[in-house]
Amino acid sequence: MRIAVTGAGGGLGRAFVATASGAHEVHGFARADLDVRDHDAVIRALVPLEPEVILHCAAMTSVDGCEAEPARAAETNVLGSFNVAVAARRSGARLVAISTDYVFDGEKGATYDERDRPNPLSMYGWTKLAGERAAEAAAPDLLIVRTAWVFGSGSDFLSGAVRRLRAGEEIGGIVDQVGSPTHVVHLAERLLPLIGSDVRGIVHLAGPEPTTWHDVLVRAKRAGGLPGEVVAQKADEVGRPAPRPANSSLASVVLSGTGVPPMPPLDEAIERVLSDA
Repeated sequence: MRIAVTGAGGGLGRAFVATASGAHEVHGFARADLDVRDHDAVIRALVPLEPEVILHCAAMTSVDGCEAEPARAAETNVLGSFNVAVAARRSGARLVAISTDYVFDGEKGATYDERDRPNPLSMYGWTKLAGERAAEAAAPDLLIVRTAWVFGSGSDFLSGAVRRLRAGEEIGGIVDQVGSPTHVVHLAERLLPLIGSDVRGIVHLAGPEPTTWHDVLVRAKRAGGLPGEVVAQKADEVGRPAPRPANSSLASVVLSGTGVPPMPPLDEAIERVLSDA
């Protein structure tokens, strides 16, 4: 299978390229190679490849950065998604677009599945939701994969926190926001069988255990015997510009029967970060 990957320099893009390259012809485009905001550049780069699948990972993912620069967020997350979707349509490729749990407002008080209605709180969430809809408008063969709280790339919050805990430093962990922590390699490994399935539309693919970052940090400290301390924080104490949902954890009513293996336990994912960080 010939697969083109946008955002191949990011954590998920790198993990997917590493996972898929052995068995498939994978063409990765990092941001330096391809600015998805540039329509003509996207068409020139992707259409001549005649890919069977385009995995669209490129995005502006800094939640507070999107709040501070809404125009840039819209150009990247909305216009960029539309441009890539047009390239998918012109090349006859299936488009697989990565989206986020932050399309939800967190008011449900339970996990969100694919039937729940989005209602973003932040500019990041709004632009990702608008990107989903822009892709739907342009690409006839589309799979949207919503995931959450991705970690394990080395440059993410948890990887950095483990390094600091190992050095004996103090780390704050928020106790009143719940999500679905997802190891980036576990996610990448499941994208291939998902792409190979007949699923279309929206799918939630995230870690199996809803919890807080504080809990994840405490478990990492305990499992790794790390000398640093984990301090409980409330979301409103941190002073972040963008609002976050109180509970944006994800579940799926779509994945059952697709052949996509279940995500490994969270503790296994934490162990993997401890060995890598």
